[in-house]
Amino acid sequence: MALVYPYDTPPSKGSVVDITPEIKWLRQPLPMSLGHINCYLIKDGDGWCIVDTGMNLDEAKTQWMDIIETELNGGKITRVIVTHQHPDHVGLAGFLCDELNVPLWMSEIEYFYTRTFAGGMAREERYWETDQYLTRTCMAEATKETMFSGKTNGFSEMVTEVPASYHRIADQQVITIGDHQWVAITTRGHSPEHVCLYCKELDILISGDQVLPIITSNVSVSPIQPESSPLVDWFLAHDKLKQQVSDSVLVLPSHQLPFKGLHERLDEVIEHHEERLDSLHKLCEKPQDAQALTIQLFERELDPFQNFMAVGECISHLHYLMDKGKIKRNLNNDRYLYQKV
Repeated sequence: MALVYPYDTPPSKGSVVDITPEIKWLRQPLPMSLGHINCYLIKDGDGWCIVDTGMNLDEAKTQWMDIIETELNGGKITRVIVTHQHPDHVGLAGFLCDELNVPLWMSEIEYFYTRTFAGGMAREERYWETDQYLTRTCMAEATKETMFSGKTNGFSEMVTEVPASYHRIADQQVITIGDHQWVAITTRGHSPEHVCLYCKELDILISGDQVLPIITSNVSVSPIQPESSPLVDWFLAHDKLKQQVSDSVLVLPSHQLPFKGLHERLDEVIEHHEERLDSLHKLCEKPQDAQALTIQLFERELDPFQNFMAVGECISHLHYLMDKGKIKRNLNNDRYLYQKV
């Protein structure tokens, strides 16, 4: 059965779409291929709660202020909830919390990841293990020059100053927002402690990046955790959502259109990754490095940022296959080569 899309058209610039009388949907611009992030407003007593903020862009700041003034019938913002620490989700949290004097709600790991990336990641010299990661993956020179040539990591430019305080969201915590209760469901794989919000009474899931209707969220190994295996966590996260959330829900994702058909989409994403695992396994007939495998796996031109993410995702699949004993990894002239067992 195909997914069902109740809304054909997304909100226009500076406007909202009423999902219910108590939930509003808006879009903020992004300077990347997706072009947008979906943000939501939930009625919270006499005011409104924001879920996800968009990136640190002047246009997005102006749009938030205009929407708050014109679309909320005088209601004030009560708090800001952020699903996870990626810049398109947390980028304007500091601006909104400071400007409106409202608290930030995040999971613990995501909050401290945000603070670390925003304030403590720049170094005078690139860290030796980052260089080792780039060398051993055989990362393309264009990607290294674009992503790692400066002394700043770019994150601090995409995210406004992080609030000095936060309110912790824990797994299975029940959060009362207005007249309804929302259960927080935390997952790993795409980020370390991603939060989805599920309201059984309204039959609505605000899914963040955990479930998207068409594209699949990036599941990567990065220089920060070069030996991690996030695909294991990603599979467990999909099982968890399937067990805890009704298939009848309306899913409000961070990108693309709201949809119905949660369980089918969860199955599709798992099948997609299983197909990638099969393809990689076949490509490893002869020893190959991660960059070469990525080029064959994606079969299209990738810009430097896309290539960095794609290599990371390729490695997450290679690590999964290594954990299953299906491929082996050998270090040859300071580069990792992967081959079928």
